[in-house]
Amino acid sequence: MRQLVPAFESQIRDKTLKSVFWTVVREDHPDVLLLRFLRARKWDLDKAYRMAIAAVKWRVQEHVEEIVWLGDSANDASLMWKGVSYAHGKDRLGQPIIWSSSCLHHQKDQSYPQLKRYLIWMMETLRQLLAPPIERVCLIMDLTDHSNANMDWPFVKTFLKFLEAYYPECLGICIVYNGPWWFSGVWKLISPLLDPVVASKVQFAQKPEGLLKFINEDELLEMRGGKDAYTYEYVKPDPDENKLMFDKEGRAAAAEKLDGLHELFVQATVDWVNAKEAGDDDGFAAAAKRRTELSSQVKAAATEKDKYTRARHFYNRTGVLQGDVVDWSKVQHKGAKADSNQ
Repeated sequence: MRQLVPAFESQIRDKTLKSVFWTVVREDHPDVLLLRFLRARKWDLDKAYRMAIAAVKWRVQEHVEEIVWLGDSANDASLMWKGVSYAHGKDRLGQPIIWSSSCLHHQKDQSYPQLKRYLIWMMETLRQLLAPPIERVCLIMDLTDHSNANMDWPFVKTFLKFLEAYYPECLGICIVYNGPWWFSGVWKLISPLLDPVVASKVQFAQKPEGLLKFINEDELLEMRGGKDAYTYEYVKPDPDENKLMFDKEGRAAAAEKLDGLHELFVQATVDWVNAKEAGDDDGFAAAAKRRTELSSQVKAAATEKDKYTRARHFYNRTGVLQGDVVDWSKVQHKGAKADSNQ
């Protein structure tokens, strides 16, 4: 049986911070990535730097690059088939919606390492679904049919740690939907664990009307009172979908091109800063323009290299993500409710 992906090959050229940093950035704009840490530490440069370094170290220790390389086929199958968490549609602000149904999760169904691996894969995949200028997601914690059997405190603590320390400023809003009567007591236990900024983004909704404050009816799932008849169904990997990952020459060429653009971008950034400090307005404007042009080239080259270093995943197979274009209409379906309103 043919391998879906080749054996993992790290793209970290050496152990320098610069080399590791660019493997973290991937297709993101480096400014956007660094600004997340600055905002999270309220613009304290030293604290933001230490936070970013800690996140970089964590990524190396948790083998994030390898998790991205291997893709969703290496996740626990039950997590993928059940659709415990999945992205679909966008809210009124254009943020991707993450549906997380707690009633589908049972701690005993998979090991903690597998659950953590799945969470990392999901977070890394969501980064691809953030189409600029959108930088955050809308998370819906759907507690319909939730029971004590679905509670998983180790997972909850891990998820909160990820949001606070390793993926800062990625959460736009978290809507807790249809929570049982006793959930207010659970919230009192959870809320002190949250960063105050994260806690402020949590909203509660008991009925579809509450969700419609944040999501247009056409974008809201029909099963939750909207007009989109989509239901999650996992699409299995195609045996040939990762054939480019076996092309070592193509990968090397893509890496060389991207490395060269990284150097040019760094130099343009140095010129930009130096011109500002020197009071050279013309030089500053020229460097800023050059930097903007290069950032687009870097993203395009990073997206091209991604084909050689990341296994295709569910959102590629459904057509939602093609290159760096996100199109939810590929999987949205007009339901009976929408038809009846015409």
